Amino acid sequence: MGPNNVPLMKIQDVRLYLIDDQVGGKSDDWRTEATVANPMSEFEAYGEQRSSWMGPGNDPFAIEITADDGTTGIAVNSAGGPPACEVINGHFRQFIEGSDAFDRRKIWEQMYRSQLPYGQRGVSMIALSAVDLALWDLAGNLTGQPVYNLLGGKVKSEVPCYLTAHESILDRVSDEQFFGLKLAAPYGPADGYAEGLARTESMVASARDAIGDERDLMLDCYMAWDKEFTVRAADRLRGYDIKWFEDALHPECVDQYADIRERVGPIQLAAGNMEFGHKAFHQLLHNGAADILQPDLRWTGGLTEVQRIAEMAKPYGVPVVPHAPSIYSYHYAIANPNAPYAEFLGVFEGDRLTAPDTPVVGEPEPVDGYVELDDAPGFGVDLDRDRLLPYSV
Repeated sequence: MGPNNVPLMKIQDVRLYLIDDQVGGKSDDWRTEATVANPMSEFEAYGEQRSSWMGPGNDPFAIEITADDGTTGIAVNSAGGPPACEVINGHFRQFIEGSDAFDRRKIWEQMYRSQLPYGQRGVSMIALSAVDLALWDLAGNLTGQPVYNLLGGKVKSEVPCYLTAHESILDRVSDEQFFGLKLAAPYGPADGYAEGLARTESMVASARDAIGDERDLMLDCYMAWDKEFTVRAADRLRGYDIKWFEDALHPECVDQYADIRERVGPIQLAAGNMEFGHKAFHQLLHNGAADILQPDLRWTGGLTEVQRIAEMAKPYGVPVVPHAPSIYSYHYAIANPNAPYAEFLGVFEGDRLTAPDTPVVGEPEPVDGYVELDDAPGFGVDLDRDRLLPYSV
C-alpha cells in the first residue's frame, strides 16, 4: 500500500504540451514591453528588450503524468519549451513510465544523475523540475490531499506576498496592498556608471515617495550589474531603506557575492533564481554569499529539491523565498517556516492587476496582499486544454 492506504499505483503515461500563445488573455506585460537591465544590456542590438535574445528554451510547456487508474498529475513550466520536452521525451521518460507513482525521490535521483554528461543545470533541470512538480500533484490527487499537507501541513494560514513591477507602471501599483514592492531595474553599468547610478537613484526616490516609508522596497537587478556598480549603488541608495538587491551579479559568482556582501549592508543580497540544484545553493551558503536564497521551483529541481535547499539553509538562518509567482511557490511557502513570504508579479488587464497569463486554471491570486489556499487535492489547479498543443518530435 502507498501513503494513506492508497494502493500502489504505477505510472502509465507521460504527455507533453507546448502552449498556443495565440489563445488566452491579453495584458500590458512590462516584462516584454519595457526596458529591463539584463546580462545582454551591453550589446546594443539586444539590450532594449529581453525577448530579443531569448531562445526557445524560454517558452512555456506543460506535462501530464497518468497513473494506472487514470488519475493525473500536471505541471506548467514558464520556461523550457521544446528543448525541455525533448529531454523528457527522449531521456527521462524511461525513469517515469512503469515506476511507482509515489517514488518521487527515486525518479528525481535517476533523472538528476543520468543527465550528468550534458546537464544538471539549465534546460535539463527545468525539465526535471516539471516532472517533479507533476509527480507531487499526482501524489496529492491519489491521496486526496493538498500538496502542502504532503509537506507536513500549513505553518501559516495564508501567504504574505510582495509585488514585483516596473517603474513604467509605478503610478498604477503604488497603492496596491502588498507588504513590499520590488522594481525591475532598468539601468546598470551598460548605461555608464554615472548615468546608470543617477537614473537608478531617481527611480528609487520616486518609488519610495510613492509607497511611503512603511513598506519594503527591493530591486531586481537581473544579473545586469557588476561588483563596482553594486557597491556604489548601495552607497548611493542608503537613505532609501532598500531591503535587498536581487541577482545583482551573474550566477555562480559566489566569490564576488561574498566579497561585496558586507560592503553593501545593511542592504541584503538575494540570489539564486538562475541557480540550479542544491550544490549551487550550498556554495552560496557555505561562502556566506547571500542573505536570502531565491530558487525557482520550476527551474532549480522542483519541490523535492527546494525542500532540500530550505532544510540546508535553516541552520544558517537564511530564508528561502521562492522566485516568481506560481501555485508551486504558494504551496511550498505555506508549509515552510523558512519561507516567510512569496512573490507576486503584476501585469494589467485593463484596470485590473493580475498575474501574467498562463495556461493554468484555478491558480489563486493575492487578496489585500495575501494568498489563501483551499483544501483541493494536489496543487488544486488544472490545465486550460484549449491552449495546449501536443508535443511531437
